[in-house]
Amino acid sequence: MVAPSKFAHVVYATHHYDEMIEWYTNVFEATTQHTNDKLTFLTYDDEHHRFAFINLGPPSEGDGRRHEPVGVHHVAYTWDGIDGLLATYERLRDNGILPVVRLRHGMTLSMYYEDPDGNRSEFQIDVLDPDAANAFMESPAFAANPIGEDFDPEEILTAHRSGKDVLAMIFRSDQEPVPVPALSGN
Repeated sequence: MVAPSKFAHVVYATHHYDEMIEWYTNVFEATTQHTNDKLTFLTYDDEHHRFAFINLGPPSEGDGRRHEPVGVHHVAYTWDGIDGLLATYERLRDNGILPVVRLRHGMTLSMYYEDPDGNRSEFQIDVLDPDAANAFMESPAFAANPIGEDFDPEEILTAHRSGKDVLAMIFRSDQEPVPVPALSGN
């Protein structure tokens, strides 16, 4: 098994959006990387984000709508390079475990998996160095789309294994592809 190289971040879904942001900012002496009325990213070091908060709005009762649960939305792990991420994808795929979401976030290339209880884990590689990732999170492109775009892991796996350049496949359509150290790592 190719293990992740580090823990990356945790995302919380909350009805107490402003209070949660204030608490984590105070407790971790964190800084805001990006915020809007739906989503906020905080960090306490050179990582592009260590915490994110999804605003569920005020709780409502009896309106008949399905509501996203409050609490941990997902926990993220980073691999050193695309080889390790793709090997993990391939191993899990061959065991019948497929990502439920795949996103080119801009700072990362990410695949989200759900365990039998529905808990999500994000498996990712960084596609930008810390300074470039922080700058991207301040960009108009990120403000317009802080989530990212879907991708096909099979397409990237096939291209990468055949030695083709996969830069255009790992970056968002609103980004210029740049050299990625993670493409040469394991």
